[in-house]
Amino acid sequence: MDRRTLLASIAGAAAGSACTAKDDAGTEKTGRPTLAIDSEGSGRWRIRSWQWRENAWRPLIARAKRTDAGIQISGTIDAADRAEVLARLRT
Repeated sequence: MDRRTLLASIAGAAAGSACTAKDDAGTEKTGRPTLAIDSEGSGRWRIRSWQWRENAWRPLIARAKRTDAGIQISGTIDAADRAEVLARLRT
């Protein structure tokens, strides 16, 4: 196998694995980016959730802060991630 064939083979495999396939129910099988919760100081966080729209994963950014009443979230979080976000912030 020469160098061009090898590189074309590697590029083809990478391009093929980057596609998100859908199953029969219309949900994504793989490729969902990870939920990220980053601290922005004491009692403040930045949350990056992901939502499938227009055939691509789109980020949703929200901020959270601890108040006397509990945890206050401003911004949008995907419904599938809301319970996990609250569980992580409470610990």
